[in-house]
This record gives sequence, structure tokens and C-alpha cells, in this order.
Amino acid sequence: MRARARRRGPRTAGPSLTGLLAGVAVGILAIVLLLQHATVFEVGRFVLFSAFGVALPGFALWRLVGSYSRNLVEDLAGGFAVGTAGQIVVYLAAASIGLQAWSWVWGPVVLVLSFIDRDVRARVWRRVAEPLRPLQAWLFALSTTVVVLIVYRRGPGQFLPAYTDPLRSYPDLAFQQAVAASAKYDVPIATLWLGGEPMKYHSFYHQATAATAWATRIDLTDLIHSLTWLPLFLAGCGLIFALASRFAPTAETGATWAGPLAVLIAGLGGAMQPLAETGFGGVSTAVAAYLSPTQNLGVMIAMALCVVAVDLLRNQPPRSRWVLLILLALVAAGSKSTILPLLGLGFAFAFVHAGMARKSNRTALLGGLLAFVVFIAALLTIFGGSTWGTEIKPFKTFIQLSPYSLFSGGPHAQLLNGLATLLSWGLAVCGLWFLGRKWRDVGTAFLMGFAVAGLAGTLLTAQSGISQLYFLRTAFPAIAVLACIGLANLVGQLGDRRGVALVGAAGALSLAGLAVARSKAAGLAGVKGPALWMLAVVLVVGVVVGLGWKVFRRPGNVGVAMVAAAVAACMIGAVLVPLQAFVSDSASNLVYAKVSRGGATAAEAGAAQWLRRNTQPGELIATNAHCIIQRDNVCDSRHFWLAALSERPVLVEGWSYSNQANRIALETDSNPSLIPYWDSGKLATNDTAFRSPSADIIQRLRNAGVRYLFADRRAGMVSPKLGDFVSIRHATLDVTIYEIK
Repeated sequence: MRARARRRGPRTAGPSLTGLLAGVAVGILAIVLLLQHATVFEVGRFVLFSAFGVALPGFALWRLVGSYSRNLVEDLAGGFAVGTAGQIVVYLAAASIGLQAWSWVWGPVVLVLSFIDRDVRARVWRRVAEPLRPLQAWLFALSTTVVVLIVYRRGPGQFLPAYTDPLRSYPDLAFQQAVAASAKYDVPIATLWLGGEPMKYHSFYHQATAATAWATRIDLTDLIHSLTWLPLFLAGCGLIFALASRFAPTAETGATWAGPLAVLIAGLGGAMQPLAETGFGGVSTAVAAYLSPTQNLGVMIAMALCVVAVDLLRNQPPRSRWVLLILLALVAAGSKSTILPLLGLGFAFAFVHAGMARKSNRTALLGGLLAFVVFIAALLTIFGGSTWGTEIKPFKTFIQLSPYSLFSGGPHAQLLNGLATLLSWGLAVCGLWFLGRKWRDVGTAFLMGFAVAGLAGTLLTAQSGISQLYFLRTAFPAIAVLACIGLANLVGQLGDRRGVALVGAAGALSLAGLAVARSKAAGLAGVKGPALWMLAVVLVVGVVVGLGWKVFRRPGNVGVAMVAAAVAACMIGAVLVPLQAFVSDSASNLVYAKVSRGGATAAEAGAAQWLRRNTQPGELIATNAHCIIQRDNVCDSRHFWLAALSERPVLVEGWSYSNQANRIALETDSNPSLIPYWDSGKLATNDTAFRSPSADIIQRLRNAGVRYLFADRRAGMVSPKLGDFVSIRHATLDVTIYEIK
């Protein structure tokens, strides 16, 4: 009988078969999605490098240095974050001495060392201590799958294939590719689309992508547009789950569902959307996971930092975890500029919390100093003192967000939009109000400081394109974790391990009810009517589910059940519009970026790729293509695809997203993408070579170092006399390439 009892007892080591099957299902989905826009051989090389060149070496360091072995989700996600950080550091060092093509070697070396020594092997390749429960594993797989499919649908599924249709593009992806092209060859990175002038930017994603390109020989177009987004996003989801598990360790505290729900809320939530034609801004991870690769990397690094910081603040051994914190903080400095300020304020909150509790605040002090020192060093070295167009303008966000137009005809429009927006954001994470005794935990104080910093950064600063939202987007996964833990704490007061049923029922009813409410309120003007419909649905769901809880004779106070159901309805209801975006373009336009003009035709892209294959790195190109859209002498200069595809510097292609453009826009309070080029003489010489060539003009270009001319007939008239002064090297339907001898 004793032996039978032991066999029936809970597992204490090693993952369950059903849990592994859930992981395998997510892995198969990932491979299928990658194969949609890349060849089998490209996907095979990418997966092998991601596994053996990044994830497994990082896994070994995560376990060896951090002494982690809780569960495979946490270890693989944390390992990928550490492996990516290690790859970036090694690439930066290797590129400085011209050995960037060999930066991948560190991964296999780490793997070999992890097997050679017996003690190291035992620490790295041991079984997990707290495997996921089968239901927990499948809920996590389900929430991750839903979020990933939405990202794919409104990312690769909407914008690919790349560089084939000029009416279906997203200029920022070409910009990201151009920076990665510079990262392959230049130390430091340069503004390839503007003559290769120096650039100050958070470019660590681009160095990581360049390292992958050298190791796999996969084209940057496929890496950036089709491949790299997915493992970064999956690791971010795993780390959000890991962070939530630190605050919900038992079934009574929501261990089964809190982590998976946090992944869903962080991925798709963030704002209640009662309006049919106007959105309250997208702050979830899915909004930028594909179209902003630096943010995708930044979220993963930020969540890894939060996991390690919470463990250190709780004084969990070993002290060697400081090594992981330092490594991740250094990489955060050049991954996304929003991370370190959030990390610093998180440690500041933890410092105050520990002082008020009369506990040691040494860890919080050291962590805060680390964040401050690394941030100042990054500001001086990586960013060169530039703010990249960010300025202190309190609450300008509420003018830039689209609901402002609904109030602009009356007084106090900014204030009213601010109140409506904060209500929308607050309801979506209202579980924060029910953390209760969790406030006694220094880890909660840290995450709250992290969250407050994200909100403050968004509300107190301004940037073109509402880019200050990236402060809140970086903090939002931590906010989602806190909100889900607060909801779990509230549901836990019912004293029933089946609280997941209440949360699930409230979520399902709220999604259905809010869908009906949005359709009923579609014809109403203003914000008040739709908001009342939304609040009515939440109240009805709370009452119905709370009463149903008692009808089925479940334990706990009926009032607590109603409040818990209403909170769950708000939080899960906030994912309605992002879910509808899977099949609805109108819903997608409220949250996600729209397809825009300004891309390349297949002929133009082919000509640019010919340059990459037939020229040497660093050879300068001149082109007559500068504007993705031009109306009434106003040029949208986000033209980057020639530099991106050719991987060569261009004398003047576009001039947006350069340090000089941001400085001028900041001084003149204008849009950096629409300002005229500041060196009119240089631009005139460049364009005259294509419209009215002469021996003198061509000589000027030769003196400037130009070797090739990329004459794009779609960009403007190209003189037939140009061939009298230069030699034709390549011609396509839209482009002729000339060489200056």
C-alpha cells in the first residue's frame, strides 16, 4: 500500500508526458509558421542555429550561473535570453577585430564544456524540480498559440512576401534591415541610406541578426521579415509565464491559470476598446512583436531581467545570479532604450519597500546603481547623448492618441481624452487593485516600480509617431503579471481550487457580451454611450457568474465571486478587438499597423540585390529615389530599401531616422520623416546626375566616392544621355544600374 501511495503521489521531478506534448505542439506550430515564408533549408539552418548556437548554450549558462532548474518553459526561455545576450556580446567583440563571421563559435564551445566536466554536467543537465501540471502546460500552450497566431496574421501574414508589391509594405522593416546590413560590416553601425554617416541607435538586435546571417548564410530579408521574430516572441511569452509563477506557486494562488492568463493579457490586452472606429492605443506585446524587432528583443530581455531581479531581491541563492543580471543589463542598454529607466525605478521602489519593512535594502541599492551606471554609460556611448527625438512634454500623449479627435471640438479635450484613455487602460488591468498581502513582497514592489516607470515615461514624454508608448509597452508584461496575480488573489478568497472555472466563464461571457455591445454602440456618437454599454456588460457578467457560482454551491462569498467575475470580464474582455483582428481588417486598424505604400517592386528589389552580389562592401551608390510618398513638394523620406537590399552605403537615399533628422525635427517641432534634406546642394548634385547629366556632375559624384548609379524610373525621369558618361552594368524593368569608371 505504501508503494502504491508513493506511485500515486505528485511528481517532484521531470516533466510529464502530457506537458511535453503541449510543448511539442507549440514547436510544431512554430515550424509551420516559419515555413510559410521561407524555404525548408532556410528554416532548417535557422532552427539548428537558434537551438545549438543560442538556446542550448544560453540554457547551460542559465542553469550553471543562475542555478535554475524549475521547469523547462522557464529554463528554455531564460536560456534563449541569456544565449542571445551572450551572442551579442561576443559579436560586438569579434566585429571590433574583423572576426564577426566567426562569432557563432562561442555556442558550441559552451556546449562542449558543459559536457566535459562531471560537476558542470550534473548542474546543467539535471531534471527539473517543479514540472508543469498537465492542465497548466496545455493552458500555457493554448494562450501562447492564440497570441502567436494573431501576431502572425497581422505580421508576416499581412506584409509578406517582402519587396514584391510597392503598395504593401512597412517602411520601418526596411529601416531595420538597413541597420542590420550595416551591423554586418561596420563598427560602429552607420546610416547606410545617408552616405554611411555615423549613427547612434539601440542596435543590438541588428548585431544579433548579423551574427545569425554570418552563421547561417541566410539573407537578411528572410531573417528580419520571416524568421527572427518568432523565437524572440516565444521566449518572451515563456518569461512572462515564469515571472507570474514566482507569485502564484500553489493551486490556491492560481498556479494553474495565472501564468497562462498573464501571457494572454500581456500579448493581446492592455485597453478596453468600446469605440467602433477609434482605438485607445495598442500597448500589448503583439502590437510590436513583428514590426518592431528591437521592441521584441527588448521585451524578452526586460522579462529576463525581472525574473532574475525578483529572485535576487528575495535573497534566493546563489549570488552568482548577479552575473546574469549584469549581463542582461548591459545588453538591455543597446537593445531598447526604454528598459534601464524602468529597471532603475523598479529597484528604487524595492529599496523604499525594504526600508519601510526594516529589512536589508542592499540588493535593491546595488541593483539601482547598476541600472543607473549602465544607463548613463549607454547614453554617452551608444546614443552619443542623443534622445532620438524624445522630449519632455507632459500629457502630450493624450493629444496624439486618436480618440482626441472625438473631444477636439469642445473645451478640455486633452483632459477628457486623458480620462477616457486611463479608464480604458485601467479597466484592462484592474486586477492590480486586489494584490492584497502580495504588497508585503519586495518582488511586487519591484514590479510595481517597473510598471509605474513605464506609465510615467509614456505620459511625461513625447516623440513623433507616439513612440513614447514604447515605455508602456515595455512595462506592460510586468503590469499584466501583477494584474493576473491580483485576480488570482481575489479568486483565492473563495477557497476553491476550481476558481479557473469562474475566470473562464467570466472571460467567455465578457467576450460575447462586449462583441454585442460594440455592435449596438457602433452608431452612437462620442465616447459616453459606448463606454456605458461596455460597463453594463461587465456588471451583468459579474452578477450572472457570481450568482451562478452560488447556484452550483461553490464555496465563498457571493459578493467576492461577483467582483472576481467582473474583474476577469474586464481583463479578458480587453483582448476582444485584438482577437477580432484575426479575421477583421476594421478591428485590426484599431490596434495594429496598416499596410502602407512605398515598397519596392520585384524588379527594383532584384536590381538592389544585384548590387549586393556584384559590388564590394563599402562601395558608394547614388540614386534618384528618395521618397516613398511625395505630395505637394512634401517628401516622406522613409526610403531605406535600396540600402537594406544592397547592403551598401547610398549617398542620399532617404534621410529619415537619422540623428541629424531627429535633431532638426526636435528644434523645429516638425515630423522628422517630412522635413526637407538639410544639404540642398548635395541633393541637387545627386539628382542632376540623373536628370541632366554632364561630365562635371559625374566628376563631382566620382570625387564624393560614388561608384554606382541606381537609376529608378519609378522615382522620376532618367535622362537617356546618362549612358554617354557612365557604363551600363545591369538593367531590369524599372531600374538601370550604371558604373562610374
